[in-house]
Amino acid sequence: MSDLKIWRNLDRVVDKQTRSDGKPPRADAATRTEATLPGLILNHVRDGIVLLDINGRVKWMNPACERMLGWSLAEIKGCNPQDMILPLENRASREMIDSFRYDLSSSLFDQYRITQHVRRDGSRFWNQQSHSLINLGPDDSQKMVVVTCRDVSDQVTTQAALQRVKDDLEHAAYHDDLTGLGNRKKLSQYMRSRKVMAQITAGQIGVLQLDLDKFKEINDTLGHGAGDAVLCHVADGLHQQVGAGDLICRTGGDEFLLICIDIGTRDALMTRAEQVMRAVGRPLIWKDQTVQVGISIGASMPAADTASGEALIQRADQALYSAKEAGRGQVVFYTEQLGQRYRARQQLSRDLKEAVERDQFTIFLQPMLELAGNRITGCEALLRWEHPRRGLLTPAKFLAAAKANQMLPDIDYLSMNRSLDALAQMHEAGYSDLTLSINVSCTILSDVNYPGLLDWALQSRGLPHSSICVEILETSLLGSGNIEVTTAVERLRRIGVRVALDDFGTGYAGLSHISAIEIDAIKLDHSMIRRLESAPRNRVVARSIIRLCALLGMDVVAEGVETQGQLDILRRAKCPFIQGYGLARPMPVIDMIDWLRANTPLPEPLTLDAAAPACAALRKAKR
Repeated sequence: MSDLKIWRNLDRVVDKQTRSDGKPPRADAATRTEATLPGLILNHVRDGIVLLDINGRVKWMNPACERMLGWSLAEIKGCNPQDMILPLENRASREMIDSFRYDLSSSLFDQYRITQHVRRDGSRFWNQQSHSLINLGPDDSQKMVVVTCRDVSDQVTTQAALQRVKDDLEHAAYHDDLTGLGNRKKLSQYMRSRKVMAQITAGQIGVLQLDLDKFKEINDTLGHGAGDAVLCHVADGLHQQVGAGDLICRTGGDEFLLICIDIGTRDALMTRAEQVMRAVGRPLIWKDQTVQVGISIGASMPAADTASGEALIQRADQALYSAKEAGRGQVVFYTEQLGQRYRARQQLSRDLKEAVERDQFTIFLQPMLELAGNRITGCEALLRWEHPRRGLLTPAKFLAAAKANQMLPDIDYLSMNRSLDALAQMHEAGYSDLTLSINVSCTILSDVNYPGLLDWALQSRGLPHSSICVEILETSLLGSGNIEVTTAVERLRRIGVRVALDDFGTGYAGLSHISAIEIDAIKLDHSMIRRLESAPRNRVVARSIIRLCALLGMDVVAEGVETQGQLDILRRAKCPFIQGYGLARPMPVIDMIDWLRANTPLPEPLTLDAAAPACAALRKAKR
């Protein structure tokens, strides 16, 4: 068949599909012939199909397209759709529409395009279109364009939401959630940059390490809300003194770092430090109360032997330690005499080795509450170091030194055995249904013997494997796919031990790994829980994570629950478990048994208005 005959047959099919009133022709048995089959197909596909001439005027469209646009073929035939379906702000001028002609060499015919269009009723939707050229000859009358349309509004909305989540997670990976400042990961990236390395070589960079004075007292007396307000106040003061190319980071709970580039002399750096001191020292008004904010600052600049940004930061940290020792509220510049700070760390390392040899560690327990049943179902085992001179130390005080001295495996195994002894003691006291969560480091997970040793330790104590949940840090899964950790998780689950992802929400690993790695639960980090009442977006994220975990058959434990408002939000979100100071602080095993006896059964409904019971040993632990 010639091209001209094909063109005429196509034209007849289009004409047959449209009566004078714009409606499709009636079909009966006599007319259902092979000749009308293409028309029947065009009328019943779900995608909209439009046939246009080379000038963009409508010749025909199928019923699906009529429904999509809200215009009938009779109303739109012979018109350029740009007049009707483009939003006013995107619509071309009358002259441009009248002179429109498809560019046959355009990439339009080689790709999909998604455009926002307007229906007849004014509602907007996202339209995915593909354009195909029918070219039967050199004349414009022998050229037509077929446009296939699909309403992809739901997909676009979903994609936009996912992109926002991805952007939030990527931002969170490099920024502090509370203040918006850079975090340690951002700092590391910045200090490795070529510009900063050149500044170190030239001796034109300064480091200011800041730490809030008596920040714990603000939290203890005014609450964490006031503490958060103080941290934001400090961030604002730093922003007032930041120069182009400088970096501000929040590197710890109440620790900040300001990297100043193009700073020529020690005097210039000390002047900047004094300006920061004044800006941050302005009184903060919080809930009609005046909060005095004090800071100490350690400063450092490159010396002849300075080869890295890390060395600069370390020296600024040592200067800060000296400022704290000298009575706080001061700026101290690093000198060689401040190397005593390093020797103090060496002493801590020696003390830690002795602590492992003499088993100076003990276990504290913090209960977990099942919200649905309003009952205590388990505890988390928390390691404490009974230092002979410094008293009871939390892991935050010694884990960095343990890691630096490659002592984490020894401490982990000590902690494991102490924790299992505590659980056995709880079971013997009559609480045989209680489970126990134990924390392990990434280092011990890399030990192929760990699952077997845990298996043996459980059997030797007669403890069921199902009573143990091993908690691994979310940051253990960051980076380029930690195969050793993944294998360890699989081995642990094979012996019947549950595995949870701890500190969920502090990194970018969670969403990409909870579907790839078989875990039984996640623990929402206290930094996310703390902002539930003040940050609506935070509530949406938390509820979404809880729903997602429910779909995946995973439990969720909300850590750091302290207020009734947080409890109510989590209860409405159907969060399975909570733990935190609002329920009970960590306590020795014997105190945990006493606490359970005094609080079983728990009041119904449970409220967090009253302070949790405390015994003498617990009060000692708080100190």
